[in-house]
Amino acid sequence: MYVFPGGVTTHAIMTMVDGKKGSLTNRAQCAKEHIKNDLQTGVQLAVPTAGLIGAGYIKTKMPTSKAASVLAKGFSAIGKVLGKIANKISPKAAEKIMKNPAKYGAAGVIAATGLYILGKLFNYENIKGRIDQKYEDAAKIEATTKNVVLM
Repeated sequence: MYVFPGGVTTHAIMTMVDGKKGSLTNRAQCAKEHIKNDLQTGVQLAVPTAGLIGAGYIKTKMPTSKAASVLAKGFSAIGKVLGKIANKISPKAAEKIMKNPAKYGAAGVIAATGLYILGKLFNYENIKGRIDQKYEDAAKIEATTKNVVLM
C-alpha cells in the first residue's frame, strides 16, 4: 500500500525502474498518475481514519476532553436513532440499544467508517491496476512501432 507518506515516492521510484513500462517518457507519465492516485487516496483516508481512532478512544472510556465529550454526545444521538430504527425491526434489540446509546452509536460510526475505508482501498487498487495496464499497453505499442506513445 503506497497511500501513506514515504510510500508515494517509493511507488514513483518503483514505477520509474519497471521495465514493463517502456520509455522514460511513458514511465514518467505513469509515475505522475500513480502519485496523483496515492495522494488523493491518502487524503480521502486521513479524516475518516482519524475519526475512527477518536471513536475507539471514546469507546475505551479513557479520560475524555471537551471535544471527546461532544463526540460522545454525538454517538449517543446516533445510537438513539439506531434504537428507533431497531424498534421497528425488533423491540428487544431497540431496548438493548437504548440502554447504552453512546456505545451503539460509536459502534455504528466505527462500522460505517471501516466500510468507507475498505471501499476507498478497493477503489485505490482498482485505479492503480488500470494505470499500470494503460502504460504497459502503451509500452507494447512503443515496442511494436518504435515510436513514443504520448497519453
